[in-house]
Amino acid sequence: MNNKMPISVWILVIAMALNTTAASFLWPFNTLYINGYLGESMTLAGIALLVNSALTIAGNYIGGTLFDRIGGKRTLILSVGLLLASSLGFLLFHATFLGYLVWLGLIGFSGGLVFPTVYAFAGLIWPEGGRRSFNAIYVAQNVGVALGTAMSGQIARIDIELIFYANFFLSVLFVVVLLFGLRYLKDPARPVVQSQLEAAATTLSGATMKSMWFVAIGYAALWFVYVQWQGTIAVHSKDLGVTISQYSLLWTVNGALIVFAQPLLNRALRYFEDDLKKQLVVGAVIFLAAFVVVPFAGGFTMFMVAMIVMTIGEMFIWPAVPTIAAKLAPPGKAGQFQGLVNIAASVGRMVGPTLSGLAFDLLGMNAVFGLLLMLILTALFFFMKIRTLNVQT
Repeated sequence: MNNKMPISVWILVIAMALNTTAASFLWPFNTLYINGYLGESMTLAGIALLVNSALTIAGNYIGGTLFDRIGGKRTLILSVGLLLASSLGFLLFHATFLGYLVWLGLIGFSGGLVFPTVYAFAGLIWPEGGRRSFNAIYVAQNVGVALGTAMSGQIARIDIELIFYANFFLSVLFVVVLLFGLRYLKDPARPVVQSQLEAAATTLSGATMKSMWFVAIGYAALWFVYVQWQGTIAVHSKDLGVTISQYSLLWTVNGALIVFAQPLLNRALRYFEDDLKKQLVVGAVIFLAAFVVVPFAGGFTMFMVAMIVMTIGEMFIWPAVPTIAAKLAPPGKAGQFQGLVNIAASVGRMVGPTLSGLAFDLLGMNAVFGLLLMLILTALFFFMKIRTLNVQT
């Protein structure tokens, strides 16, 4: 077995770090810019974010399907070309709400195309690497978030318009890296079905499809929970006296743990012996422990404890999910399976703020905590129902 990560995977890792850094120049400021600079209502700001999320889901589905039908390279060229055009359009036409809405939506759609394509490539070009390729991309994305949010804050202090230039510049770098790396990326051999018996053999088994849906439902539920740290929990912590700088420190610790605790995580994961189901279950239990702490947090220290515990759970689950999708996908379905798990994450991120905000307004924070605990238990239930994680042949 080759334990050294191939250059093709390194190219995907570097590219995704740049892509996430570019995106992180925008997402902290979308609501602020629409409301504060364009003078539109918070409702319209919410609609813009909803359109972005909905088109991201559409992109996840189409990107995964295109990967399987026309090949990874063609899908990648189409995706990054559209993303670059969308970033340029956003730079030029964001000064009106309609322009902001259209181009933010197109950025969501093109970004949605990219993710399942990159993950499907990562699983197919280095299958013997298991979770390591997905974990490397996961770490790179968190480095990108940390760098992007840190730099965007400083740049916005100078002139908020500069964040659109920074987003476009990093999108150009992202495209350059991927186009340079195309020579190292090889499309997987497409399976040739020569008879009805062979066609039947490539059909998804019921157990495999159930397992994939169980993973996706649990993943969506946990993303619903996760995004509360950017919504209801952020508001709740502020009400309890947590300052903005302290809240920002929570996310700094989150990112630092993900990057610097990898050696400890890898050592811990040896005990699982590639049992990905057990990894998901343990991660969900750790998530549950974190959200048992949060309702009783009365200040910054306990919120920090909860964030650290949740981050550990995140490190168990987030890289394991695309690894499972790669293992379960039969020949010719890698893109669709990666699209499914990316859709699950996007759905959780999209509906989480809306439904939890409604619960917060109508019933209060205790109702939100109850909802979050119920969703974590739901994820744990579905993870425990997984029957098979065998490789499809």
